[in-house]
Amino acid sequence: MRTACLLEQRAAAGNTIRAPSASEGFARMNRSHTRPSLALRALMSLIAALITAPSSGQTSKPARSAQSPKKKDPHQLAPPVHGPELVRRAEEARRKGFAFLVKSQNADGSWGSHDPRIARLADFGFKLRNRGSQDGVRMACTAICAAALLDKSDRTAGEQKALERAVEVLFDEGKFAYHRNEAFNTWGYGYKLDFVTRWLESPAGAADRARVEATARVCTAGLRRFQQADGGWNYYAGPTMGGASMSFNTATFVLALQRAKRLGLDFPEAMMNDAVKLLKRMRTMKGGFVYDARFLHNPRAVNELSAGARTAVCALALHNAGVFGEADLLKSLAVFNESENYLEDGRKLIQPHTAVHQVSGYFYFYGYHYATILAERLGQKVDRRRWDRFAWTFVRTQEPNGSWWDTPAGDYGNKWGTGFALQGLQRFLSYVQREPSGAK
Repeated sequence: MRTACLLEQRAAAGNTIRAPSASEGFARMNRSHTRPSLALRALMSLIAALITAPSSGQTSKPARSAQSPKKKDPHQLAPPVHGPELVRRAEEARRKGFAFLVKSQNADGSWGSHDPRIARLADFGFKLRNRGSQDGVRMACTAICAAALLDKSDRTAGEQKALERAVEVLFDEGKFAYHRNEAFNTWGYGYKLDFVTRWLESPAGAADRARVEATARVCTAGLRRFQQADGGWNYYAGPTMGGASMSFNTATFVLALQRAKRLGLDFPEAMMNDAVKLLKRMRTMKGGFVYDARFLHNPRAVNELSAGARTAVCALALHNAGVFGEADLLKSLAVFNESENYLEDGRKLIQPHTAVHQVSGYFYFYGYHYATILAERLGQKVDRRRWDRFAWTFVRTQEPNGSWWDTPAGDYGNKWGTGFALQGLQRFLSYVQREPSGAK
């Protein structure tokens, strides 16, 4: 019922949901403590039903608050251009995207801010109300943006300087402050570990092993501290905020730990092995992955068609672990293809989980980022049409200022969105360069 109401708000407001003001929030809190009795609520529901019931002369059904993605034109997301023209647009989008990253970088080399003069806190859509959460998300944004720059082989002088400044921020060995009721510390530790291990693999980072080892120790210690009893990781660092691990968080951090192991960095491998065991349990019969460990006890609550964004990253982690083979990867890409329209339905909503099948906006570019990695790993098993669809998605969703965003999240959403989109675009352009003759 609540989801339907929010969808109606969204349709009426032009695909946006207005965040409540502070006064409205306090009013709701006050009302929650003065709820009417059960009998009175039943009477109120009956009166409301009588008031809203159609008249005897009404034959048409009420309009749907949102069109079901299953009824959308299956070709609506297909690119209207192909070949050299699509490549040209992708290259132009990449140029504008990197220009945005360079221009939006903070003076200290990071990306994103919680300064109320810059970010409107009501537009976050989820809580980031303590220093640890803000620092963790800002560090994750910085790592994602820096990874996009690291992947770009033809960096300009300005882009190279931006990367170098970001590297200095990411090699800070400090820990994130912890608040027991809410902390996004895990994102900071996980994506920071992801970047420093990628940096070590790059030619530029070959001489930085000592710094990488020191930073990686802080990151793996942070992840180990906040690992849940079921073996994975939640959004939040504290067990009081749920305690059930999310599949996508767990897989994201497993990928970073797997690279750390491959590079010979020291950490307790049991923490990675426990997470892999959990991911194996989280796979559904249809090939997707549950949102979090709570759904392991209630399979009927699983929204399969929202699984696309999290399936690719989970499949990659299990493939690295030797659990998945090529057939499993192909199935995972098929799950993404099937649920692509559902991701579209949630893009740019402020309130999480209010689109059809509880899709949240912040899954959008995250999902495409890992889907392009999955497609790249499958090589010639993925045809040009799928890659063109990836490229067109990034081209058509770019903002006039060169950024990408799928959820506002204050001053963070257009930073991580841009970092993810640029990495995906670059994989498309790499694919075009190595495309086998005659591929379609």
